[in-house]
Amino acid sequence: MRMVFTGAMAALVLSATPALAQVQTINIGASFATTPYTYDFGGGNTLTISNTGDFFAPEAVSTGGNLKVGGFGAPFYDPPQPTSYFFNRGGSFGPGGELPLFLSFATPAAVAYSISEGLVGFRFDLGQGLQYGYADTAGTTLYGFRFETTPGVSVAFGAVPEPATWALLVGGFGMTGAMMRRRKLAVA
Repeated sequence: MRMVFTGAMAALVLSATPALAQVQTINIGASFATTPYTYDFGGGNTLTISNTGDFFAPEAVSTGGNLKVGGFGAPFYDPPQPTSYFFNRGGSFGPGGELPLFLSFATPAAVAYSISEGLVGFRFDLGQGLQYGYADTAGTTLYGFRFETTPGVSVAFGAVPEPATWALLVGGFGMTGAMMRRRKLAVA
């Protein structure tokens, strides 16, 4: 009976979890204080990060191909401009994420308040659908990129666990509780 219960619980947990997304993390750790940094995500979809010289907005972005960065338009900014997000708030970039607008910039556009650590969200298309990601920056330092290789899937940031992690956690608590209850019955 014990094997049937454990097997049934594992089958329930695994059937509730979606296929794991393929998130690509690229660690850079480079300064763009004196030289712009350009990364090509494939097919000419490039993101260039450069220094503006402004203390409060030292970072500027420009795009190539069909890559677009997250930003805001009216009523916050007119004309629209890129923005960064604080990573410790949690959330995601992509379908259902919090970016209201994706913008292209042929020439460098300053990212407001980029003096503190933040994330610049972006999306691009390699012909299979939109892929989402973000650049992790602070001041004039590029820590790296993280993007989803599966088209149409959001990429999470911050302290928000993926659904598969939650399912495994809940399943583990359930099995632990069942084992503890079974031991109490055996002792009595």
